[in-house]
Amino acid sequence: MKLSKSVIAMLLPLALTACQSTTSSVDEYTLDSTSSAFSNTFKPYRNDTGVVDKFADLRIYQVMVESFQNGDDSRNYDTGYGPSDHKGDIKGIINAIPYIKDLGMNAIWLTPIFESAKEDEKNPSMLDATGYYTRNYYKVDRRFGDENTLKELVDTAHAHGLYVFLDGVFGHFRDDLVNTSPKGNKVTITKKCLGGNLQPYEPPKNTSCANFEDDGSSQKYMEEVARYYVKNFKIDGWRLDQAYQVPPIVLASIKKAVTDESSKVTYKDLKGEIVHPLAYLVGEIWSDNNTIRERGYGSDKEPILDSNFDFGLRYGLVQAFAMEEWGKKDNSAFRIHEALKYDENNLPSHAYPNLMITNHDLLRFGDLIQRAKYNDTYQNRIEIALSYLAIAHSGPITHYYGEEIGQEVPNFADRKDQMGYYDDHVARDNGKIANFTAQEQKTHDLLKFLMNLRSKHGSISNGKLEFVKLNRNIFAIKKTFKGDADIYYILNLSTHDSAKFNLTKDLVGNHELYKLDVNGNTKLTKNTLDEFEVTVKPLSFAVLSTSKD
Repeated sequence: MKLSKSVIAMLLPLALTACQSTTSSVDEYTLDSTSSAFSNTFKPYRNDTGVVDKFADLRIYQVMVESFQNGDDSRNYDTGYGPSDHKGDIKGIINAIPYIKDLGMNAIWLTPIFESAKEDEKNPSMLDATGYYTRNYYKVDRRFGDENTLKELVDTAHAHGLYVFLDGVFGHFRDDLVNTSPKGNKVTITKKCLGGNLQPYEPPKNTSCANFEDDGSSQKYMEEVARYYVKNFKIDGWRLDQAYQVPPIVLASIKKAVTDESSKVTYKDLKGEIVHPLAYLVGEIWSDNNTIRERGYGSDKEPILDSNFDFGLRYGLVQAFAMEEWGKKDNSAFRIHEALKYDENNLPSHAYPNLMITNHDLLRFGDLIQRAKYNDTYQNRIEIALSYLAIAHSGPITHYYGEEIGQEVPNFADRKDQMGYYDDHVARDNGKIANFTAQEQKTHDLLKFLMNLRSKHGSISNGKLEFVKLNRNIFAIKKTFKGDADIYYILNLSTHDSAKFNLTKDLVGNHELYKLDVNGNTKLTKNTLDEFEVTVKPLSFAVLSTSKD
């Protein structure tokens, strides 16, 4: 991962005043204006319509099908990578839909559900259990469910107000792929596969890749797959695995196929209204931002996809809050700003970067805290990471199952060799949606509160972002949206000192301010000048609003 190392000349000077604390435990700041340290170039940050953009408002809950929930004992892989018992299935996801909805999410992303191992194979492989090497794109894997179960899942999700996204692995598959579609389109199979660095690599045993240089045959095949699940199951779009394996012109054609097919399909939403599937596509291009732009976004004049996962910002966040998988850390708010500018300087303005803290190929954030040897501040770091995902980012977000309770694999950082788990699959552990410990329940309730705030406020999901304070320990922003309350998000990264802020009338105007938090780490009062003072404890955050809720 190549991230920019410039700190923008230690950042633009912010039009704020700051004075040092009169004690050794509280730093004091006066906040009186905003700064243009971030230019809000991306589409989610510059929505001035007063109408919330549905793409930007996506709150996606990602599940690893084979490990998340066991809903049917007759359908199991009983093998797989990572520490789960590998008994997950589609019925288990159906059972969890009320939980996912209650958490404040509005979409579900399933890892691949297409047939991998043949039904009569007695010893399916761990690779088959992941779903990421398909044998038949037109058949639901019988170890996960069947076509009726998938339809039940989509219908149940829609009835609860949740979109459903499937995982489209259109660049690689098993050697014995059923490579002729119902309409007669064929995939051209090759062993010349393309890696994340855009260099050829040897695929795993018994797997191959698609050769899209075949006069459009493979392209038509994958377009047909993408349309098939919209037409027949009414899914709302696709997450595109290793999207760099699919040429940009083909990605654009798949996007058009999904958009066209979605315009022909309808279903009833939570309110009973007739709607079309959302037709959202998000690419996984695990590389530097220049590659993500070239392979996944294109230019504003010639766009490819609207959305790709925001790896640049993700790595900046985990380095600021704990450490990244390869050991780099920079526990400062400057690192967050640098990552924001890295996105802004290297991605086109039509982009909807989709932010996550972790996924099925990364360590759980709790394991990164453990690896950084920050166990004494574990809960604080979990909470600030969840708060940033929920409040600071304008645009789609993806939340990986289990992160809402601070889930991690005990002792993984110290014992990975002995345990047999590795960084790219240790997060594939059993999902937990009930019987929480007191600490797990507290974390769950915090994220639920924050996600429901996000669902209510266009200022959060679609808001313009302005800085009100930035130094090594403080990341404070104001978010605004036409017709909605102003939101202030203040993050204190100091491990020792509380931070006290005086928000002047020059900043707040004549508005009232209300504290929106459930963690007790914020104290909001008024001073003798009728201005607001808020104190934020070490390694904590505050959410303030000009509205009570």
